[in-house]
Amino acid sequence: MNIAPEPVVRSRDGDLAGDARALGRMYRYLVDDLRLGWENAPYSVTEGWVIAELAQRDVTEVMELRRRIGMDPGYLSRVLARFQANRLIIRDRSPENRRFQTVRLTRRGRAAFEAMEDRMAEVLRVRLSAFPESDRRRIVEAMTSISGAIERALGGRCAL
Repeated sequence: MNIAPEPVVRSRDGDLAGDARALGRMYRYLVDDLRLGWENAPYSVTEGWVIAELAQRDVTEVMELRRRIGMDPGYLSRVLARFQANRLIIRDRSPENRRFQTVRLTRRGRAAFEAMEDRMAEVLRVRLSAFPESDRRRIVEAMTSISGAIERALGGRCAL
């Protein structure tokens, strides 16, 4: 779906919040087709987010996962139970503290992650193809810069 973006409405007085909202609208335009990439996917967007977060590490403590993605504990527990039933993850007790649970993707879970990544990359390639090559590079560099600044400001507490 290649719909031209609406023009960015910039704040007249240099209002940072207004500019950030305008940037957010443009970002949503860029990535909105990602939702279409989830049609007929075996996992919801939230489940995909959990899988993607788990793919960032070999082993993840469940409490840390919940804190990073800000998910309701009961909902996360149900998602992890489904993943375990589908053999996407293995849950264990933390070797450092047996009161805590750890989770890791299985080979099947990694394959699910890679399939999702491939699908999302293709959707983004199509969306970005609407822009000239020089603009594509600038857009991605700017997004990388913004992500890095946010990650540094939040001290790694943000799942970007």
